[in-house]
Amino acid sequence: MRLLTVDLAAVVSRIGATWFASGLSEGSLERLAGMAREYESPAGTRLLQEGDETKELSVLVEGRVALTEYVAGRGSVTLMTVEPGDIFGWSALTSPFEATCSVVSLEPVKVIAFDAAALREEVRSDSELAAGIYPRLVEALARRLAATHEQLLDLYGSE
Repeated sequence: MRLLTVDLAAVVSRIGATWFASGLSEGSLERLAGMAREYESPAGTRLLQEGDETKELSVLVEGRVALTEYVAGRGSVTLMTVEPGDIFGWSALTSPFEATCSVVSLEPVKVIAFDAAALREEVRSDSELAAGIYPRLVEALARRLAATHEQLLDLYGSE
């Protein structure tokens, strides 16, 4: 993992260009950028481990990552692939703050990550930021549930 230099204006621009943050106010984007770190990782890097504390909410800027879960008797199963602009590590905002799946880069990736503790504090104290982020979080969760549902149908439909 290689950390990138954080230029606040550039981070605001990159965050605002993503599905996750498009339409957020300039103030909200700046608050997010103030909590951000940017990094790159090569293909095959485990970015998050199922069951571990989720210390960051991350926006994928470039590349693709797989959301995987361990299934007894089947090993690691890919639930879905996350594309640029989408998030991973959503459990950073929901108690008990543990990753519900593992995240592995499928190709070289660039990520903007927001410190979980700082983000939780910001959304508690800033209703505008909370009102902008939580609907997007729910939308991402709905896609995850739909993908998991499809996987279960595939898994049990073939037996």
